[in-house]
Amino acid sequence: MKKLLFGVIGNMGPEADALFQDIVAKKEMEHGALKDQDHMGMLVVKNPDIPDRSEAINEGGEDPVRELLKSAQMLERNNVRFAVMTCNTAHYFRQRVQQCTGVYIVDMLKTTVDVIKEKDPESIVGILCTNGTYNSGIYDQYLTEANLVFVKPDSFAQEHYVHCAIYGEVTGEKTECGQDIRIKNGIKSGVFERNAELLAKAVQPLADKGVTTVILGCTELPLVRNLLQKQFPDIHFIDPMEAVADRVVGIYNIAEQRMKSNYIPKVGLNPEKIQTDEEIINYILSHISY
Repeated sequence: MKKLLFGVIGNMGPEADALFQDIVAKKEMEHGALKDQDHMGMLVVKNPDIPDRSEAINEGGEDPVRELLKSAQMLERNNVRFAVMTCNTAHYFRQRVQQCTGVYIVDMLKTTVDVIKEKDPESIVGILCTNGTYNSGIYDQYLTEANLVFVKPDSFAQEHYVHCAIYGEVTGEKTECGQDIRIKNGIKSGVFERNAELLAKAVQPLADKGVTTVILGCTELPLVRNLLQKQFPDIHFIDPMEAVADRVVGIYNIAEQRMKSNYIPKVGLNPEKIQTDEEIINYILSHISY
């Protein structure tokens, strides 16, 4: 087993977990991996007890931080020093989790916005996401800081075309704590073509407003990207999992190269204060004996 390990805080969209691992493998090959031994050491924690993040934000559901932290602590016990949460909405809770773990959690949302900014600073960006991400404004913050123009679906389209496509239609009934009970006909339940058509109803108004890039801001949405791309060939649909996978593979490769050269890392970095890839690399290496 390699001493250098990358971690995934997963099971927030089980099919998305499998998709992320496939994306990582392809990115590793793009970065030069030719045989099994060239790939990263990676641990994936699939914690089925993590409560729904969107319900926690919107409807007073159970706070997911405790279970997210349990996943991070499992990684930490196994000497993982950097990881990704493969859930956009979970990033609303990222800072609280980061305060309690020595595993540096790479920010998938900021990484995505940085990639858009680098490729086309004049992009007009649309956002498709859960109601939790929509209402929390976490993408709004990063896009504003990057001086990128962005457009979101209106509230009706968000609920009926986007959130329903992800989770399924509401039944009209609610749980005791006020959470909507939904029909199991969303992307999370493996229904793709019907929900791509729903999402298209949300994308069309964005296209009419000049949107050139759409963030697929829920880890289920890339499962229907090809269907959306066929209908909107002039829009670039960006998958945050692809953006962050490319970044972490690059970080891992540089860290591994420095280990081989007996690099002496900078010590004393606080994971809550880390900003750059260079700081991430130094933080990782300062916690490995080599």
